[in-house]
Amino acid sequence: MKPAYSRSRGTRRRLTSSFAVALVAGGLFAGTSAQAGQGLGAGLIDGTSADKPDHLGDTCSISSTATAQKVLAVSGTGGSTAEVHACEKRDGQYYSAMNVDGYVGSNGIAAAGEKREGDGKTPSGVYNMGYGFGVKTEPTQFHGPEYVTVTKDDVWVDGDAVKNYNTMQKRSEGYSGESMYQSPAYDYGQVIDFNSAATPGQGSAIFLHVNTGSQSTSGCVSVKETDLLRIFEWEGVGPVEIAISS
Repeated sequence: MKPAYSRSRGTRRRLTSSFAVALVAGGLFAGTSAQAGQGLGAGLIDGTSADKPDHLGDTCSISSTATAQKVLAVSGTGGSTAEVHACEKRDGQYYSAMNVDGYVGSNGIAAAGEKREGDGKTPSGVYNMGYGFGVKTEPTQFHGPEYVTVTKDDVWVDGDAVKNYNTMQKRSEGYSGESMYQSPAYDYGQVIDFNSAATPGQGSAIFLHVNTGSQSTSGCVSVKETDLLRIFEWEGVGPVEIAISS
């Protein structure tokens, strides 16, 4: 499965001319550790600072295995409910750019490595966000490299299948599995690259998709359609990961 791609943003500020002159003429600061502790060291000497952009809020609790600049943090809040934070990395720390309510599996979130086919649980861990798909055509908010408009011929191979398990295939080519032509759940969606090795029985068809109003999923992560489109817009065109935890 192909991951999506995104970009990060930053801000910069310049020294006031009077302070810059003082630094050059008087050699006032040499970038010592004490000065750095006050925000005055080398970071100011080269005319930059680590100020956090205005659109970023509180810090996000993200697994240390996450590496992308942008990570969707899904935190279970009990049962099948969850909080979904769109987090951006800044100077080694993740900060929330947006948060929305979401839903996970009807049986909650599985412990690391324990997700199994048909258990009604959402897998925990960090995964790449893959390609987009939907019953509806590609929305303007989606900027990833691939979006598949699904038809009634498209199925996701699951259950006891071995051949091409955990992939989208065509019913007309002899495959069976979960129909991808489901509205409103799959009006818009994005593949979560869980079990990308396609190991049979380890779990399949894990997506970020539109919530149907049921307040739970079979193992996916769901949010309101308007929130999903906001997430698509936020993802942009660079790599995005999702970090799921209970």
